[in-house]
Amino acid sequence: MNITSQCAPIAITILLCLGNAASVSAADQPQVAATSCKPLSSVQKRIVDKADHGIDELRNFVWMTHLIYGIGMLDVAESLDGWRAAASCGKQVADAASKQE
Repeated sequence: MNITSQCAPIAITILLCLGNAASVSAADQPQVAATSCKPLSSVQKRIVDKADHGIDELRNFVWMTHLIYGIGMLDVAESLDGWRAAASCGKQVADAASKQE
């Protein structure tokens, strides 16, 4: 018996398994993305929202609430980019989930 004739069924089986694995991972992609998004607190979400409306609204919010939440403009300056990325990630996951339904 020829070696190539023995390997052909194995190669076909491997290709079929790889194809099934690719389709499963594509179907599970929103779940993977959901677990990779950093969760934001309600205050962080509010700060991102205020920043999206402009620097004056952000400064007013932080100034009015800095004694309550303990977050000042220096904290916001250091963390805002990360919070925006997490908010964007969460929105993309929510949009993908609504498209699947």
